[in-house]
Order: sequence, then structure tokens, then C-alpha cells
Amino acid sequence: MEDKQQARYRMMIVDDEPIQRAGITHLCQWSDYGIEIVAQASNGQEALEAIETARPHVIITDIVMPVQDGVELTRIVRSRYPDIKVVVLSSYSEFDYVREVFKFGVTDYLLKPKVTAPELVELIQSLCGDVRPQIAEDAPAAMDVSLHLSQWLSSIEDNEQMKAEALAAAAAHFHAPHYRLLAASTSLLLSRTEWTQNGLEQGMSELAAKHLAAYTVSFAFLKQEAVLIVNYDDSQAEEVLADLGRYAMEAREKWTYIAFLQSERFHSLEELRDEHARIAVMLGQLLYFPGWSVVPKERIEAGGRRAELDQSRFAAALRTLHMDEAAAQLKALLADVAQAHSYDEYSLKRLCQNIIYTVLSTLEPLKLPLSELHSSRLKLFKNIDLAFDIRELEDIMSAFMEDVRRLVRRTEQQPAPLLQQIYDYVEANYESDISLAEMAAALHLNYSYLSSYFKQRTQENLTSYINRVRVDKAKLLIHHNESSISEISRQTGFSDHNYFSKVFKKFTGMTPLEYRNQILQ
Repeated sequence: MEDKQQARYRMMIVDDEPIQRAGITHLCQWSDYGIEIVAQASNGQEALEAIETARPHVIITDIVMPVQDGVELTRIVRSRYPDIKVVVLSSYSEFDYVREVFKFGVTDYLLKPKVTAPELVELIQSLCGDVRPQIAEDAPAAMDVSLHLSQWLSSIEDNEQMKAEALAAAAAHFHAPHYRLLAASTSLLLSRTEWTQNGLEQGMSELAAKHLAAYTVSFAFLKQEAVLIVNYDDSQAEEVLADLGRYAMEAREKWTYIAFLQSERFHSLEELRDEHARIAVMLGQLLYFPGWSVVPKERIEAGGRRAELDQSRFAAALRTLHMDEAAAQLKALLADVAQAHSYDEYSLKRLCQNIIYTVLSTLEPLKLPLSELHSSRLKLFKNIDLAFDIRELEDIMSAFMEDVRRLVRRTEQQPAPLLQQIYDYVEANYESDISLAEMAAALHLNYSYLSSYFKQRTQENLTSYINRVRVDKAKLLIHHNESSISEISRQTGFSDHNYFSKVFKKFTGMTPLEYRNQILQ
């Protein structure tokens, strides 16, 4: 067996699942076989940033990862570092990816569910040299309590063997009668900052050593979630809450985009998984507590009333270009949501994105120049997804409505293309019996949009405008044409002579005949 102090082979582990990285780390006592884990990374980009410092001989990588996947990592490694061996550790469901990665010279491929310590050790040693010490097939994996708890808490099914192993490891680690959990989502922190999963795990552990040294603690790092388990006795019952508060406050100062949900006290390791499940589903409610570093579970309101936007009233304000009213409705909705806590984070962000769709689709038929808003839509949606709390969401939506309002104001100060199209249509068709439905179809507008838009822009009903144009044309014909009043009525689109006279008098104060007689005097 190799001397533990003489590591001959340097290995890097790349996987976006903390549990998978920990699983490989604890698969065996690597130093017994001359192997040293020199770096870990949660995606290909992190791995490439660490290669120059770590100088691994072998990279063990997953394929499907965010930011940069294993296919791209393999391609770049083979190009820049041809001496580094790349081993894919993945699953059957990713075979198409595996086939792709072999194009770039992956060295070998192992299946996650079936890989054993002897198999992986022998592969690394065969790739890096000809020393192949024998190891026992049944050598137990030296797994710590954190890994056991991480696997148990993240498992979908209640696996009895996994539960038994986790409880046994936890029982050997924890000895006091009381427990509390702090849980936090890490997805926004990792997305919005330069922090890596490894750096975050190390930082959280160091912070726990600083603030929680008086207690027995352990972490479970799940996918996009960190869980801190704190074990304490009766004499520490009051102090622990203050210490957890200090821990969470410094974490918030250090990482900004993180907040913790604190469980109620419980007294048995058997309750740990259920207690975690209860608070995990509440993490999406933390956005309603801007500025808080830790929120007790009892402060979360379950099943609050549903705050709703009056869609028809909101759309009506948009169609008539009453943007101040539409913005006020949206602001009132978000204020109501903030008070009622009636959406989780995911649902609220989808609601905000749907409102943006509603605004753009409602304004589209009005022929406003919306290209500026459409082009920024994807960025806007991403900003919504990355919003950390309700205040940030409110600011994003308020800024969007202000952009819409600014666009409408700017449009109103210029000759409106749609308004000009309406004028041109009436000018070209006033002699015929103009149907507003036909006009709307010709201009590719909804009938109600056409009427409300024209009224909003001109303060005049569209039918009234059409009649005014016809009367103006009739006045010109009376001045310069010896045709009868009945003929002029037909030439200006009035099929009914009496109706023509009535409309003419409404606009001029005289009947057409009285108007002609006045001219002839």
C-alpha cells in the first residue's frame, strides 16, 4: 500500500451536486492509494479556473451541469491540457451527452450508480502510472455525518437503509437533547456573485466555527440549498437563538443574497427529515422579509388570501393608454401580495412575467413602437428570476411600467403612425358606407381597440370624426358644385338624405340647403 504521505496522483472532482462530490471524496481513503483530491468544482467554468493552481492528473466530471457542462469542459481541457485525463462519471439517461463527449477525447466513462472504490482507484492508477496496489472490494466508505445527512435529506424516497445509516452517523455525532435547523436557498447567491459552491461551503463552515463553537453542528449541502443542523442542551436554549441570529447576520453581510429560515425546536433525530421538509417548502416565502437575515418558521403565514389583479380593468387602462392608472393598479397588487404572502417565490415571479406579457400583447394592436421593450424582455425576465426579495421585484416592475409610460408619452408628442393610418383610411373611403369593423380589419386591429385608441388620442368618437370629414367634404362640394343636395349626400357617403341633413346641421348649425342659400347671398 502506498505511504499516505506520498500522494502520486492528483485528482479534481467536477459535479454540480455537492452530495455527489462528497460521495466521491468519501468513497475511500484516497491517500492510502497515493491519490490526492486537489480541487473540486461545481461546473466546467470553475474547473478551468482552478486547473492552473491545482494541476490535476485526472479530472472526474459529470456531464450535465449549469454554466458550462462536461462536454465543453472536455473539449477545452483536451485542447489546452492534453496530458490531463478526463473521466466522465454519469448516468444512462445522459448517453447522448456521453456520445458527444467521446468526440473530444474523453478517457473513460463510468456509471454513477455502480462505480466502486476499487474500480475508480484502479482506473486512476492505470491512467497515471503502472502502480496498482490491491484494495479490498468490501472496504467501507469513510463517510462523515454531513454526507450521510445530505443524502438522506435529499432523497426523494424514504430509503430505510439510507435513513438508518444517517441516524447512526448522526447519533454518534450529536449528544444533546434539542435541535434546530437553519435552511437557505443558495441559487441566487451562486448566480449573482462570483462565489462558488466549494467556497460557499467552506465559508459557511468557517462562520459556524466562529459563532456556533459552543454547540454541536453539521451541514447538509443539497442542490441549491444549505442546511445547518444545531444540537444543544437545556442550558443553551436561550443563547442559541441569539447565536444563530449573529451567524445569519454575518452571513447576510458576507454574501448579501442569502437569508435563512429557522425551524422550531425538535428533540429527536427521527424528526429531522420531516422538520426539514416542512421548512424547505417555505423557503419561497423569505422574499417577503427584505432585510431579514433569519426568519423564524412561525412568522411564515401558510395559506394566506390570494391577491389578484383585476385583469379586465388593467387591460382597459392599457388599451385607453391610461398608463398612470395601470401602474397604480400594479403597484397596489404588489403591495397586497407583500402583505398577504399569498404566492411563493416561483409563483410570484411567474405572475410578474405574465403581467409583462399582458402589457406588451395589449399594447401591440395599438401600433405603438414597442420594439425597444420587446428587445429587452428576456433581460427583464432574467432580472425577475434573479430578484432576491419583494422590494427588488417591486422596483423591477415599477421601472418597466415607467418605461412603458415614457414610450407612450414620447409617442403622443409625435404624429402617431396608427392615427395617421386612420386619417388616411377615412380620407380614402369617406364616399362609401364606412364600417368600423371593416376599418379595424383593414388596419389589423381589434374593433374595441380601434375605437378606444382613437377616442384616447383625439378626445373624439371615431364615428363623429368620420361624419365631420364627410360634412367638410360636403361643404366644399356645395361651394364648388351645382349638384343637388341629394347627390352631394350620396357623394359624401350618406345613403339617407334626411340623416345627412341632420348631421350637417349638427356640425354647422344649418341644413345643407340653408348653407347653400347663405353662400349664394
